[in-house]
Amino acid sequence: MTRFVPRRDDLVDAAFLGVLFLVALLGFRTTYTGWGFLLAGVTGLVLGVIAGHVASALRRPMIAVAAMTVAVFFLLGGVVAMRDSGGVPTPDNLVSLAGLGVHGWKQLLTTLPPVDGAGPLLVIPYILGLLCGAGGFTLARRVSLSAVPVSAPLAVLAAVILLGTGEAAGVLGAVFAAVGTGWLSVRSARRRTGVRSGGVRRVRAATAVVLVGVAAGVALLAAPLLPGTGSPDRLVLRNYVEPPFEVGAYASPLVGYRKHTKDANQLWDQTLFTVQGLPSGERVRIAALDGYDGLVWGAVNDQSEAVNPLRRNNFQRVGVRIPVAETGAETTVTVKIEAAYATADELSAWLPTAGHAREIAFTGERKAGHTESLRYNLATASGIVADRLREGDTYTLRTVLASPGIPDDAQPFGRPAVRTSDLAFVRSKVAKWAGDATTMAGRLRAAATYLRENGAYTDGGPGETEYLPGHGTSRLTAFFNAKRPAGNDEQYAAAYALVANEIGMPARVVLGAVPGPGGVVRGEQVQAWVELHLADGRWAVVPNTEYMPDRSKKPDHQPPQEIENTDAAVVPPPNAVKMPSSLVDASRTDATGVGAGENTGPWLPRWLVDLLADVASVLLPVAALISLVVGAKVLRRHRRRTRGSTSTRFATGWRELVDHARDLGATVPRGRTRRQEADLLAAFGLHGLAVRADDHVFGPGSPDQAAVDAYWTAVREARGRMRAVVPRWRRWLALVDVRTFLPVRGSERRKAGP
Repeated sequence: MTRFVPRRDDLVDAAFLGVLFLVALLGFRTTYTGWGFLLAGVTGLVLGVIAGHVASALRRPMIAVAAMTVAVFFLLGGVVAMRDSGGVPTPDNLVSLAGLGVHGWKQLLTTLPPVDGAGPLLVIPYILGLLCGAGGFTLARRVSLSAVPVSAPLAVLAAVILLGTGEAAGVLGAVFAAVGTGWLSVRSARRRTGVRSGGVRRVRAATAVVLVGVAAGVALLAAPLLPGTGSPDRLVLRNYVEPPFEVGAYASPLVGYRKHTKDANQLWDQTLFTVQGLPSGERVRIAALDGYDGLVWGAVNDQSEAVNPLRRNNFQRVGVRIPVAETGAETTVTVKIEAAYATADELSAWLPTAGHAREIAFTGERKAGHTESLRYNLATASGIVADRLREGDTYTLRTVLASPGIPDDAQPFGRPAVRTSDLAFVRSKVAKWAGDATTMAGRLRAAATYLRENGAYTDGGPGETEYLPGHGTSRLTAFFNAKRPAGNDEQYAAAYALVANEIGMPARVVLGAVPGPGGVVRGEQVQAWVELHLADGRWAVVPNTEYMPDRSKKPDHQPPQEIENTDAAVVPPPNAVKMPSSLVDASRTDATGVGAGENTGPWLPRWLVDLLADVASVLLPVAALISLVVGAKVLRRHRRRTRGSTSTRFATGWRELVDHARDLGATVPRGRTRRQEADLLAAFGLHGLAVRADDHVFGPGSPDQAAVDAYWTAVREARGRMRAVVPRWRRWLALVDVRTFLPVRGSERRKAGP
C-alpha cells in the first residue's frame, strides 16, 4: 500500500495544478450566480487528481486514466452537479449527466448569464475540474518535459474564456502566468542534478518569484498601451453561437384576437389568468410583435449582433438574473394560469409578463420543465415557454415598470424594420391623414386622431359579418381604402403600427391586457396597442384609445369595399401560403420549433431517438478509437508474419509475444536477450519459444516456410494461454493498450510477472 502514498513532488505538482485551475475557473464569476461553480470545479479537480494518482501508482496506461475519469463523472456527478435530483446515480440521473456532458456547453452559451449557480449547468466546471485534475496530474507524473502539465490548466483557462462572458480579467491572467512560471521553474529544477544545496535552490526560487512578479506588473501596466487592446469586446463563443430556437413556429396571438370579443362567445367571459402585485392601471404583456410579412404581425428572432447586448432582439435562455437597461419602479408580480389560457393554442406558449423582468421563477411540479424551456427576449420583454403553460401553473416576476410618454420632439431609434414594399398600400393614406403636421410626433398624432374620429368599431358580429378578421395585406387594403375604416383592436393596432413605420418611426404591436378587479384577466380585458421606438432606446406605449374609435361607433350598413380614392395603390392579396406563425399545428412545437408530439419514425418515439442519439454521440468516437487501435495491432501482426526473411519472421514472432505480454500488464525492459525476456515472463511459459527463435535466427542456414508457419501457430496458441492467466478485465484492456507502439524506456524497472 505504500505505493499509494504521495511523494513530496506529487504534492507540489498537485498544489500548483490546483492553484492554476482555481485562477482559471474564477473567470466564471460573471457566468454563474454565487460561488457554487468553484465548489463543483474544485471537487472535480480533487477527484481527477485522485484518479490520476491511483492509475500512476498502479502503472496503468492512459486509457485506464480516461476510464476511471468517466466512471467518477457518472458515479459522483449527481452529488456534485445535480443535487436537486438526490445525487444517487439512478438511470435517469445517468442519462441526464450524459446529455449535459454532451450538450451542456450549448445550453451555457445560449443562456443569458448569469446562470443558476446551483443548477445542472454546474456540470461544466465539474467536467473541467475532472479533466484538468486527471490529465494535468498524469502528465506531471509521466512526462519529464517541464511545460507539458501546464497545458491542462491552460486549456481550462481558454475554455472558461470562450464559454464565459465578455468581461475581461487581466489580473487573473497575470496571476496565472506568475504561478505557471513558478511551476515550470520548480519542475525544471528537478531535472538539474548539479544543484543539490537547499540554500541555492531557495535563492533561485525566490529570484524566480520576484522576476515573475515584476514581469506581471509591467504586463498589467503596459497592456492598455499595446496595439490591438483598444477593443472593449472579448472573444467569447456566446457572441457567435445562434440559439437553436425558431419563434416562427409559434402562432402570432394577434390572429386569434376575435376569440376574445363578446360576439365570438369563446373567451370573452373566461378567466385567462390572474395577476397579483401589479399596480392598478399597469399593463400585462402577452406578446410583442415586431415584424410584418404582409400576412401577420409576428415576433422576430433576429440573430444579428446588437450594439447593446441588453437590446438584442432574439429569444434566448435566461439565467437566474435578467439584465435590464430600463429604470423605474420595481415590483414583484405573481401570475397564475387558468384553463382558458392553457387550452388556447395561439396563447399557451406565450408568457404573460409585466414591465421588464429581472427574474422569472416558476413554482409547482412543472417548475423544472418550464425553466428549461423558457426563452426570453430582452428587446421586446416577451417570453415563450416551449413546453406550453398549463392550468394551475404559477410563476413570480421581479420586474421594472417603465412606460415613457411620447415627447413633442420624438425621434426614431434607427430605421423601421418593415420593408418598404409591405407599406405600399399605406403610403397614399398617410399623406392625407397626417394633414399639415411637420414634426414626426405631430404626424403620428394627426394620423391617430383621424382614425379615432373617422373610424368605426366592429367585431364582425350579427349584421356585420362582411368585416372579416385578420390583418394581412388584403384585409388592411380594404380597411385603408374604405370611406370609414372599420375593425377592432386587431385591425386598428396593425394599421396604426404600419402608419408609424411609414412615417419613419419604428413601431410594433403588443397584445396584452389591463387586469380587472382582483387582478383577474378575462377575454374582455385583452387588447392590442402600439409601441414606438424612441431615439433613447425606450419603447413608448400608444394606448388603443389614441387611434381607435369608441366601441359604440358602428360601421355604416354597406360593404367596406367601397373605394374612396380610386388612385390609391391596391395590392393584390398574397398567395395562400401557410406561414410559420399561422394557427395551424400551433400546439405541436417545442424549443427548437419542431413538433413535440411527433414520432421521427413508425416504430421509435422521439424521446427514445433523442436518447439514442445522445448515447451514440458519446460511444461512437470511443468505438472508433478502439477499432483503430485493434485494427493497428492486427495489421502489425500480419506484417510481422508475412514480411521479411524467414529468420526475420521468427524474430518478429517472438517480438509479438513480448508485445502481447506488455499489453497484459508485464514490464519487459529493453536490451535483454530472448531467453532473459522469457525468464521475466516465466508466468507465461514462453521459454521454449524463445529457444526455438534463437536456434532459427542464429543457426546455420535459413529456415523453410513450414517451420515459420509452425512457429507462428505456436505463437498464436501461446497468446491464448497468456490471456488465460490474467483477469478478464485485463484481457479487454489489452485490446486498447497502446504502449507497445511507443519506444520502451531504458529506465523501466523489472517486473517478474504479469
